[in-house]
Amino acid sequence: MKAKSIKGKSPEEIKSALDQSMSNGYTPTLAIIFSSVSQDRKAISKLLDEKNISIYGATTNGEFIDEETEK
Repeated sequence: MKAKSIKGKSPEEIKSALDQSMSNGYTPTLAIIFSSVSQDRKAISKLLDEKNISIYGATTNGEFIDEETEK
């Protein structure tokens, strides 16, 4: 199993980060998402669905990735 972390403050930033991480042949099949309610969850879900990536997600009091937290 190969895993990568990506982050973005908008669906466009997330798409860009995902495209960049997939540029070398990486093809994820599952995304574990931690997102605040202020994010456009429907757009993020649609983006991942279009790439055939299943979603497991949760909302939190902010976002965290690679042991860093953000509001």
